[in-house]
Amino acid sequence: MIDLLFFLLLLLFFYFLGKAADLVVLNIRQIGEKLGIKIFFLGLILGLLTSLPELSIGINSIVNNIEEVSLGNLLGGVIVLLGLILGLSIILNRKISTDGKISHFLPIAVFLLLPLFLGLDGLLNYFDGILIIIIYVALIAFLYSWNKSPHLITLEIIRNGKILKNVFYSLVGVIIVIIISNLIVRLTSSLLKDIDIPELLLGLILFSIGTNLPEIIVTIRSWKRHVKDLAISNLIGSAIANILIIGIFAIIVPLELEIDVVFVVLLIFTFILLLALTLFYKTDKSFSRREGFALLCIYLLFFISQTFLLIRLI
Repeated sequence: MIDLLFFLLLLLFFYFLGKAADLVVLNIRQIGEKLGIKIFFLGLILGLLTSLPELSIGINSIVNNIEEVSLGNLLGGVIVLLGLILGLSIILNRKISTDGKISHFLPIAVFLLLPLFLGLDGLLNYFDGILIIIIYVALIAFLYSWNKSPHLITLEIIRNGKILKNVFYSLVGVIIVIIISNLIVRLTSSLLKDIDIPELLLGLILFSIGTNLPEIIVTIRSWKRHVKDLAISNLIGSAIANILIIGIFAIIVPLELEIDVVFVVLLIFTFILLLALTLFYKTDKSFSRREGFALLCIYLLFFISQTFLLIRLI
């Protein structure tokens, strides 16, 4: 009886989660239309907001002196976002158009690899953190430069409050999405623990899917509302926000990395994934369904390899 109530409560949470995500998607689209800013750039900013669960986990990890947990979650999250979630999105929607210019995506790919290469000496220190933050700001400025409207937008729209309502509803929607996502993860964890599932598998499921649930829901609702640019840019924005969070934490406390086989596998798969994305971005000015399967396969191989390594280490 209790399990049935939990399940019904879970369904109710998902219903409200979808409504909150709709609130975000529709208002972000209106902000873009009113300010003359492409949805792609607004999605990058949205990605920063939906990365708040990772920020929360990171802060708790630093307080409890287990920074490795947060670092692994943030670095592995890039593969989850751009391999699993983006791959599935492309497969389900068959085709996603791009501008086909590698020069637009390559800076993103390089930035996503930055902490892995900076950490090859086994440490991400204060100076590494400063460098990451500076490059993040430069990257956002670069992306804004080719996503802004060629027409100057006057302050009249902002002064008369036409845009403020959309901004307010967007922020409220993001906050609700994050809160309900957290409740769903906690409730799901309680349900699965009652079933005889290995803790390792439980942890992998909750970490890989749970912390990225806001991005998953916003992506799904974006497709449903035919705002495809927001779906893609939200995932990219969340991925680069993960790297920004690493930079912030590196300034607060030095982050030690153990350069072992787990790190090497992570580096290799991240490089392969980003190389594939860069090439796919150019081909036919779109991501095809076949390329979506390729991204998903990269994630699955990464997941299998990490699971195998974890089993060997136990």
